[in-house]
Amino acid sequence: MREKAYLSKILIYPFKGLDPVEVEEAVIGDKGSLVHDREFALLDEEDRVVSAKREKKLHRIRSSIYFDTQVMKFSYEGRVYEFTFEETKAIEDFFSEVLGYKVFLKRFPEGGMPDDRKAHGPTVVSTATLKEVGSWFGLPEEEIRLRFRANLEIDGVPPFWEDKLVGEDYPKKFTVGEVLFEGHGISKRCPVPTRNPYTGKELKGFAKTFIEKRRETLPPWSPKGRFSDTFYRLCVNTVVPESELGKVIKVGDEVHLKT
Repeated sequence: MREKAYLSKILIYPFKGLDPVEVEEAVIGDKGSLVHDREFALLDEEDRVVSAKREKKLHRIRSSIYFDTQVMKFSYEGRVYEFTFEETKAIEDFFSEVLGYKVFLKRFPEGGMPDDRKAHGPTVVSTATLKEVGSWFGLPEEEIRLRFRANLEIDGVPPFWEDKLVGEDYPKKFTVGEVLFEGHGISKRCPVPTRNPYTGKELKGFAKTFIEKRRETLPPWSPKGRFSDTFYRLCVNTVVPESELGKVIKVGDEVHLKT
């Protein structure tokens, strides 16, 4: 059966390190990332980003960000906290108390705060990949989705199909609907996927098992040179050409490799 790749999910992470928002369509922002993705972030007193990479407590905070009403809601240890976007100090005080040290709220409306500072575009994975990785650990698809935190999810394809979007030593071009993207790399993962996305508890041996299984199941189309340092890689990092800024992608859009 011929593959028919299509965009099945769009996930935006408005507050870096916290919960996603699923949307039906998204706009490509000024720097190539999705509008509102990683728009808010916490910084410490040394101006370093405070994300779940270094702060496990963030896993225990549930969040809802409403851009239409300019309201943020957080749930922590059974209590709900609500702030308007303008209540910067109150938001900073809340997170400072939870984390145990002073943090500051920073907003990046011009292009968010992506993990990859060179490839600002949305990250891509396939639904089949998430299911396959989940089977390695006996974990549900939704939990794996939250562990790897990709923006765009492609269905209608086999596991690790997204590896096709990257060349051995060069980016590949592909389209989602009418928007052109370039696949620049397969993301080297941080400690976040090893942890329960709700509690922060680490799953012992996660990275070791992942590396072994990724090596064993690497498809023939995967660019093997991209794994020369480690097989702890998943999801494609992208760049969006300047010509595509302001365009819209929608759930259901077909995905095509450019030849």
